[in-house]
Amino acid sequence: MVGQGLTASGGLTCSLIHIRRCSSSSVPCLPSRCKKRTACVKAMSSSNTEHNQLPSKSALSLSGILDIPRSIWKQTLRPLSDFGFGRRSIWEGGVGLFLVSGTVLFVLSLAWLKAFQIRSRFRKYMAVFEFPQACGICAGTPVRIRGVNVGNVIRVNPSLKSIEAVVEVDDDKIIIPRNATVEVNQSGLLMETMIDITPRDPIPTPSIGPLDPECDKEGLIVCDRQKIKGLQGVSLDALVGIFTRIGREVEEIGVANTYSLAQRVAVVIEEARPLLTKDCLEGKYCKCVSTGDRGQSYLNMPAFDL
Repeated sequence: MVGQGLTASGGLTCSLIHIRRCSSSSVPCLPSRCKKRTACVKAMSSSNTEHNQLPSKSALSLSGILDIPRSIWKQTLRPLSDFGFGRRSIWEGGVGLFLVSGTVLFVLSLAWLKAFQIRSRFRKYMAVFEFPQACGICAGTPVRIRGVNVGNVIRVNPSLKSIEAVVEVDDDKIIIPRNATVEVNQSGLLMETMIDITPRDPIPTPSIGPLDPECDKEGLIVCDRQKIKGLQGVSLDALVGIFTRIGREVEEIGVANTYSLAQRVAVVIEEARPLLTKDCLEGKYCKCVSTGDRGQSYLNMPAFDL
């Protein structure tokens, strides 16, 4: 028993000595398989670190580029922080500055648009066209020069003698010659009314515009608020009037009389056919071609042979 205890104690001491020897080198005493696994893990960890070191350089370059505005912003805010301005106060001030700048830009844009409208108003001028009949002219009727819209009618002044259409031209660079033909026409399926201006030869070349005070002395173009006479052009009312007059004349003549007159004309032509054929054969200057169905005849007059 004593011997067995000694042997057991000797085995324990040997194992303790072996563990101490292994622990003295600060590496735990593991079996051979565990040592192989630790070597594989170390190799994989070293490869992963090498793989991660490659993109770290590009990440560092991007982060360095992104840090530039941050550093500039920090350097800009550092003097403000010295005077007691914190992060919250700076944020509130930035929001207020943004709102104030937006309001200023909005006001400036409105002022620019208003100035543009005022300027365009000063460049417009008016003219007065006098017509015997309105023919559908009203406020908003377009005014055209050779088919291009240059203005519209803003007011119509009727009277017992004629009507006056006050026209506003969009630009003072658009001139209306005094010798131009001004007509009120109705065109399209809806018979839209419009005022057409057609310049005639010779085309004037004025040296001043219609808004110039010396425009009336030159006498080449229609000046501001000057009157010019217009004519009635293509109108649906005129077309209806023409058909009405034709209908009245036909009623006066009578439909029966019209048919009898046509029959008499046909009889006279039939009686004159032999004489016409005889003249054609003797003179050899004309050729009679008759059709046997309806008794119609056509005369062809050839040129003389020289």
